[in-house]
Amino acid sequence: MSEHASPVPVGSQVAVPKPKPRLAIVGCGSSGLVTLKNARDQLPDWEIVCFEKSDRITGCWGNPSPGFVSTSTKYTTQFACFPLFDDSVSGDGVSDFRDFFCDGEYGDYLESFATAFSLHSSIRCKTRVDQIRYVEASNEWQLKTRGLEPDDSPQRIEIFQAVIICTGLAARARTIPPSRAQSANQASLRSETPRLLNNAQQIDEIENQTVVVIGGGESAVDFADRLSRPERNNRVFLSLKSGIRVSPRYHPIHGVPSDFLRNRLMLSIHPDLRNWIGERFVKARIRYADAFRRWFPTHKASPSQQDEPQSDRERKKNDWAMRLTRAAKDDLFNMFHNKSDRFLDSVADDRICIVGPAADSLDTYFDFERERTRKLCPDVVVPAIGYESCLEALSDSEIQLSDFYLGCCHRRFRNLFLVGFARPIIGNVPTISEMQAKFAVKLLSGDCSLPIDFARQHDRDTSNQRMRFGKLNLAAIYPVEMIPYCDRLSRLMGDYPSLKRCGSLGAWFRVQLATSTTMHYELDDRSTRSRLSQAKVLMPPLFIVLLLMLKPVDWSYRLLTWRRRAPKKV
Repeated sequence: MSEHASPVPVGSQVAVPKPKPRLAIVGCGSSGLVTLKNARDQLPDWEIVCFEKSDRITGCWGNPSPGFVSTSTKYTTQFACFPLFDDSVSGDGVSDFRDFFCDGEYGDYLESFATAFSLHSSIRCKTRVDQIRYVEASNEWQLKTRGLEPDDSPQRIEIFQAVIICTGLAARARTIPPSRAQSANQASLRSETPRLLNNAQQIDEIENQTVVVIGGGESAVDFADRLSRPERNNRVFLSLKSGIRVSPRYHPIHGVPSDFLRNRLMLSIHPDLRNWIGERFVKARIRYADAFRRWFPTHKASPSQQDEPQSDRERKKNDWAMRLTRAAKDDLFNMFHNKSDRFLDSVADDRICIVGPAADSLDTYFDFERERTRKLCPDVVVPAIGYESCLEALSDSEIQLSDFYLGCCHRRFRNLFLVGFARPIIGNVPTISEMQAKFAVKLLSGDCSLPIDFARQHDRDTSNQRMRFGKLNLAAIYPVEMIPYCDRLSRLMGDYPSLKRCGSLGAWFRVQLATSTTMHYELDDRSTRSRLSQAKVLMPPLFIVLLLMLKPVDWSYRLLTWRRRAPKKV
């Protein structure tokens, strides 16, 4: 024994340090990174490991295709805990989109975020999680992981006390099975069936081909737009089952980003009323585009530019925007907004032809109005028809999205969470993920708790989701209205921007009228409060007055709706 070693009395027991509880974060990207940051801040006594199967920490948007432009602004997409951008308007929406993340800028932002908070040391890149299994005897989770480096061991089994899954909405694209494509073309006289391209990374390799892109979401129209670039020399068709609601990145009102006109006052109106008015406003905006340009001129336009009539190209864009809007009726119109509006330029330039759905084969399609069919005989068909959840495959069907309260907390396993599976009707996934990450981590740390009747609330929410979004694949996504959803989470965490938390009536009014952002939930942070005190109110005063006049109608409608749904006394 060393002369410096302390003698241990006979019969005494050496205290064995208690092992740290372990948290696994599955998936990196924006959801995983912001979850990791919050977990390291709030769970200092935990060992935290983030698994990422690729060699990058930036997720699916960290390495976008050339020419990528985000559909949400930098100001509204940045994390509230890492604000780098303000609400100044710099771009023009024609050749300058600097208010949005372009090309690899969002990946650069995520890299800066990870560096600023020293997150890299907790991330295991090139490590795939093959299975997540609940160990009932110990209330723990067993993860089977596989290193993807050549010298890695085949498989490892690790135990964690909690798991947060951040693989996200775009984990696995839905495909058209080759067997279906072949059977659909058996009626065709062609000896060759079109090639199904289920790998989006190969899109930029297609040249000198006839291509049909199937789908009306943002991914679909982006694929069609990329394929239609003149240097590709492709003949491109966009196949739609119905219309779509196209929202411009830059709004005709003063030429500001559409995000900047969306404030808490507008979102406080009941969605039924808001959608009814919104549908008519969109049609009026398209129909009277010249008048809107005169009434609400952009700050960069000269008086002569304001009075210029629409060009034939602009007229054709507006004509197609109106046709798509008219065909997106009722519940479909009120679901998701498509903000990838640049594809309309390609439509106006005759580089994209919009058609209806496939008829009896992938060779033949209806026209957009479904009055007749036309034979296209494409060389390539690109299905862009949404995404599938990877949860069931990870857990042998033990974990399903429908079992998560608010799309975040499992109703049975209190140590299992999802972050990044909420799909906003309009908004963005990263900042919703930040709110979910805060909520999940606060539940683990004990800083907040679930409602006593959360199981009953979950059942009611599930019923409401099926009623409103019955046509969507609710097994893969959790559709939400971004700010109302974040408000629900913030109330559970005690972060709701109430008059008391705002500190004064003037500050509260500014929060209601300025651009809605998740920074409104960070009022305890002095620097954030200072930023918000300088936030601009970009909604025209006329619209603010109209919304205030609408509030009594909103209150009356909510009361009537509540009375209809209230159980009747026997």
